[in-house]
Amino acid sequence: MSKPNLLTLEQIERRKQKLPWGSGKSVETGLIRQYREALGMTLSNLADNTGVATSTIAQAERREINGSNLNLDTLQRAASAMNCELTYTFIPKTNMRKFIEKQAYKKAKRIIERADLHMSLEDQKVQSEINKRIRRLAEKLVNQGKVW
Repeated sequence: MSKPNLLTLEQIERRKQKLPWGSGKSVETGLIRQYREALGMTLSNLADNTGVATSTIAQAERREINGSNLNLDTLQRAASAMNCELTYTFIPKTNMRKFIEKQAYKKAKRIIERADLHMSLEDQKVQSEINKRIRRLAEKLVNQGKVW
């Protein structure tokens, strides 16, 4: 297990803020169709310029909207035919550092609750406040890189 790279997490957050679609919402019609129509291209025009069948382009447009399997090669060909560069990225749904801290808290809670159960069965229950103990352990897990 490795420790979270805080610098990389900060860089990811800064990049996310610069994206025009930083919310993670997709274009309703899909980007292939949106760009194709903006360029005045028909499905057949795009298919001819990509070297794939018209049905392949139509299927790619449907799959993009539905979020189902979409072939990266087809995307690359479509992008190239429309004078675009294909890039892809992961857009975090939430702040990555908070995501790590939340994961650490969940793990710490499981550990503390399990330990408390065993201790109470042995009549040795710890009296200190459980939330403080969970937070302390969660912080320790993050610092040690043992979140996962």
